[in-house]
Amino acid sequence: MTDQSKSTITKRDFLQSVGMVGGTAAMLTALNGWDMSIAATMKEPPKMTMDGSGKKLLILGSGLAGMVTAIEMRKKGYDCTIIEAQDRSGGRCMTARKGTIIKEEGGETQVCNFEDNQYLNVGPWRIPAEHHSTLYYCRTLGVELEPFINKAAQAYYLSENMEGTLKGKPIKQIHADVDRAGNISELLAKCVNDGALEQHLTKEDQEKLLEHLKSTGLINRRELNYRANLARGWEDYPSVGMDFGKLSDPYKLQDLLAMKVGSLYETADHPPLMFQAVGGMDRIAKAMQEALPKNIFRYNSEVTQITQSDDGVIVTVKDTATDKLSELTADYCISCLPFPLLNKIQTDFSQEVIDGLKAPASGPTVKIGHQLSKRFWEQEEMIFGGVSQTDISGHEATSYPSSEFHSNKGGVLLTAYPKGGPAVSVGNLGVAQRHEFALSVGEKLHPGKFKKYFNGNAVSVAWHKQKYHLSGWVFWSKRNRERKLAALVEGEKRVIFAGNGMAPFHPGWMFAAIESAWRAMDQLDKRVGKI
Repeated sequence: MTDQSKSTITKRDFLQSVGMVGGTAAMLTALNGWDMSIAATMKEPPKMTMDGSGKKLLILGSGLAGMVTAIEMRKKGYDCTIIEAQDRSGGRCMTARKGTIIKEEGGETQVCNFEDNQYLNVGPWRIPAEHHSTLYYCRTLGVELEPFINKAAQAYYLSENMEGTLKGKPIKQIHADVDRAGNISELLAKCVNDGALEQHLTKEDQEKLLEHLKSTGLINRRELNYRANLARGWEDYPSVGMDFGKLSDPYKLQDLLAMKVGSLYETADHPPLMFQAVGGMDRIAKAMQEALPKNIFRYNSEVTQITQSDDGVIVTVKDTATDKLSELTADYCISCLPFPLLNKIQTDFSQEVIDGLKAPASGPTVKIGHQLSKRFWEQEEMIFGGVSQTDISGHEATSYPSSEFHSNKGGVLLTAYPKGGPAVSVGNLGVAQRHEFALSVGEKLHPGKFKKYFNGNAVSVAWHKQKYHLSGWVFWSKRNRERKLAALVEGEKRVIFAGNGMAPFHPGWMFAAIESAWRAMDQLDKRVGKI
């Protein structure tokens, strides 16, 4: 008789083999066959078939993934308990406003003092139209949305890591963008005109291309030269009568080529027009919390151990105020904890799952915001929303508020948003040093104005120094996706994983947390159906 223990291949072994040989696409094809695929961008929660009445479900973490899980699983009768180490829900979906307290491991405690009900989204800050699952909960839970201006023509690019006349000079994005396109149009048109593209295009297509380039209005139709134009705009805007104004002069191509800032195209989910929750992105988390009974949240409960059997799961928690330990039992558990945090908890997970949880790299992130008393960026520089970009290490972006346009109350700007290594460097600074650094970059973008109108209120969050997060998100390498992710997709006996770590192509997005919850509950529904 054949020894079945030697000849049988497990589902996990098979998935890992498929991933190693055929890559992620092949693995996902196999997962689809088992109804276990990673969630695509779905528009509504999956339809669950099994009745959960009489079954207890522990949900670890009250971020968006955890609360979505509870909202949907309760509809099927599951007795849900959400375990949360902090004294609030929402996880990284957090907004700093007056009274918000921010504590960091080994660091200082900040109290936000923003005036006039203004705020800074220190976690998620924008929603593209294609993130259907986030918009689904905004609609169904009554979260009011407003436009978020992601790209503003009058915002700036600033490069210090270059040589040439543009070094250290803030330049309008519309000027750089149009000049880059115009200079390339001139070169391409002259190549067509000189016959340099005969080997690549038919004569008819060359004529069509040349006509297209002429029709853009960027180049002279006869000489094919790029020159001052209406797309770039005016240096002196024309008035009435004999005031004909003056078009602004383009930058030289060689100077633009030396500047890398602004050359990278945004991904499709960063369009110029996006959305945000009116009053702060934490309104989304608040709406989810209000959709749930208060008694299912167990706050100030730090998970210290997870053990499981064929029949159930035991989660040991520590009261963060008293250090008292207690055990909670359930039929199943869905962990929505950030992987860096989950890796510090004692578990009886299989080695493949442990390796999978450790596989992605932590993504340090810092957000800094300042409140300014005058909206000079609007009134004097015509910047309405949008993001100014620099190559100054530790800065990356300054985002202007997309609400309260034309207000006399001033506004709160996101003044730095470093990620990775630069975020570690900025996060290691004292709070006052962080704020002074971001303030100094603001002064470079807006000389003589930024420090003048700063009202003294600033706040920052280093997510990798938050005790119960330890990162902004995690990054999966291609190699680890193919070799390590399958074990997490399958999950453990009684434990299933959700959260941003389960969406390797979408770190940091709210929809990734939401759809990971949808996938986890769909998987649990199928498991219950097989018992």
